[in-house]
Amino acid sequence: MTVTSFSVDSKTDQTLEELMRHYRASSKAAVLRKAIALLNVASRSEQADGTLIIRQPNGGDLKVIVWNRRT
Repeated sequence: MTVTSFSVDSKTDQTLEELMRHYRASSKAAVLRKAIALLNVASRSEQADGTLIIRQPNGGDLKVIVWNRRT
């Protein structure tokens, strides 16, 4: 396995910690691996404008900007 290191700000670190607890992940790296896998799945359903449609439990659709194509 390749080892990669990087710095994150305190807000991102806090979010990683919260996600670790929520998903009972063993590490921040595990959270990041899941996030990357989810983004990979999302990219397959991404619209041309960089948005993703999420079907809500009530049957409504939620349009989410995944990636701003203009930046």
